[in-house]
Amino acid sequence: MLKQDGTLCSFSPCIEQVQRTCEALKSNFRDIRTFEVLLRTFEVHEGEIDSCQGEEGLSVRSPPCKRRHRSSEGSTMQDSSIKVRPCADARGHTGYLTFSRLQCLS
Repeated sequence: MLKQDGTLCSFSPCIEQVQRTCEALKSNFRDIRTFEVLLRTFEVHEGEIDSCQGEEGLSVRSPPCKRRHRSSEGSTMQDSSIKVRPCADARGHTGYLTFSRLQCLS
């Protein structure tokens, strides 16, 4: 049950289901919008960030992200670099979120 002008969100794992959902919604709903959601896993490692080759063969070095960690001996702080990058095996699974609003009866 939705109140008048309420918002509905639907998740569909494939585009064919999105098409059927949108077809069914168009008679009583408005502002139908669909967004693709792609799950991609990232690896997070502490350590130095590697340099890589730029587009023109120049060596490019990304600035490190610094995190401050409290040492166990007291209140002294030390910096460590955090490296974040997508997983090497880029297997992703996509899905679709469809949002719509129930039309007000006038």
